[in-house]
Amino acid sequence: MKNTIKLLFTVLAVTTSLSAQSYPLSENTWSNPEFVDRFMGTFGTDTDKAPSINREEGEVFKKVSQIAAKNTAGAIKLLTEAITPESSGAMDFALANFLLQQKDYAKANASYVKSIKKFPNFGRAYKNLGLSHIQQGNFAKALPNLTKALEILGGDGGLFGLIAYCHLNEGNYGPALDAYKFALVYEPDSRDWRLGQLKALQNLRKYDEVEGIIYRYIQDNPNEPEFWLQQANAFIAQRKYSEAAANFEIVDLMNASDEDMLILLGDIYVNLDAPTLALAPYEKALAGGKVPVKKTLSVTKSLSRRLSPSEFKTFLSKVDAAYSTPMESADQLTLLTLKAANALALDEKAEAMTMLSQVVSKDPLNGSALLTLGSYYYGEADYIKSLDYYSRAEKVEDVKVEALLGSARVLVKQTKYYDAITRLKEAQTINDQPFIAQYISTLQKFTN
Repeated sequence: MKNTIKLLFTVLAVTTSLSAQSYPLSENTWSNPEFVDRFMGTFGTDTDKAPSINREEGEVFKKVSQIAAKNTAGAIKLLTEAITPESSGAMDFALANFLLQQKDYAKANASYVKSIKKFPNFGRAYKNLGLSHIQQGNFAKALPNLTKALEILGGDGGLFGLIAYCHLNEGNYGPALDAYKFALVYEPDSRDWRLGQLKALQNLRKYDEVEGIIYRYIQDNPNEPEFWLQQANAFIAQRKYSEAAANFEIVDLMNASDEDMLILLGDIYVNLDAPTLALAPYEKALAGGKVPVKKTLSVTKSLSRRLSPSEFKTFLSKVDAAYSTPMESADQLTLLTLKAANALALDEKAEAMTMLSQVVSKDPLNGSALLTLGSYYYGEADYIKSLDYYSRAEKVEDVKVEALLGSARVLVKQTKYYDAITRLKEAQTINDQPFIAQYISTLQKFTN
């Protein structure tokens, strides 16, 4: 269970809430006349950082502005027809922005590159090319373009934040942290930059700094679930599971929990030997119908060993209700085996035998079912059937040791000590354990 918590923490720690869609291109708001004037005015006023446009190109931009809001394809057509090898890089830049808006990344990137070739110091083109790569998840390609934009345009919160975001996704946590610090100088209240800073610190294992910073962030905005989640991650990394659980409960009260968080909360409660507390988050996660079947079965197996039979039966009913479509055959058999074991625990023997018979008929080498049947008949003092099922289970690698021990126990009841010792020695070669050696030593006294 601790490995589960560690794995899920790793997933949460590296998952970022930042989205490339959080950075819309202001150049795309062509329905705003003030913007159009401002956009056109930027070309030629600072000839070190942006190309100029001539009168004819200005007329093209005006036509584009008249149709762009309702007809992006028409705007793209106008610009495409107007662009020549000699036209201003501003034209290629505007076309690239529209193509990016349409998520036509390959053509957008090519147009940005053309605008840069025509005007090598075009800072905004480098920046938007970096944004395009971010939207495609190509953070390594985005970085050199963003740093070039920084060199040309100078720093601002958005540009430093984007550079930090790329470093974070590339696993460069030190540079990411430095860039986030600069971004926060310009935009100290930015939720995205604050979360990025925390994630960088966590990956650098600077948990004391995380706690110090995040307390302040939570005080500033106690209704922001992401800050509570990041604090929970820091708690988990320091094995402060109770504190992490408290944070997850707060997030759930905010109605901001998802299936992964609820499963992790349940895992924490199980790890803290409080399986009954785990039921509520597990059941809420299952109710969403999105938890993978394999994960659900893993949780179910864990609870089968920790809950009372009646509590576990109720949980099994929640599992049944969680999936509208049938599970795969192997998963169905796993669940049926767990139900059979639960029925036995509730002394519902006939029902349990029916279920186990179904499992074995469909999967003759289902180790769990064979072991359960062997144990059941042992309890009924039907040693012939018990030994038969244990012997069949010995052929299943995953349960071989357990099956050998079960067979030995039956053979002892039949006073077949030599055969029992043989089984125990075979089990010991697979998994040498002190109690097996002691068992063999005790039985050898009866063979002298």
